[in-house]
Amino acid sequence: MKKFQDFLRVEDKLVFHDLLGQCKLYAPYASTMASPVKEVPLLISMLFGQHKKIIELEKKVLTLETLLKKPLPSSDSLDLQETPSGTQTAAQLD
Repeated sequence: MKKFQDFLRVEDKLVFHDLLGQCKLYAPYASTMASPVKEVPLLISMLFGQHKKIIELEKKVLTLETLLKKPLPSSDSLDLQETPSGTQTAAQLD
């Protein structure tokens, strides 16, 4: 893997390093796999880490979409109130 990493551009090396970090994070779990191909646990660790990130991002997107779908307060719910300095500001009524 070192040769592969050596040929990557700087920004790609950072991505590759993060991917390998996922492998190290899940290595104890992947080591329990009985596979004749030594790269399989490594690949499963990478896939698991990436899938976990995807699920987290999907939850964030869903939360943001939900927030964006909420209606904004209408201009009817805004009222001008006087501040101690005598100026007027718009304040939302609850």
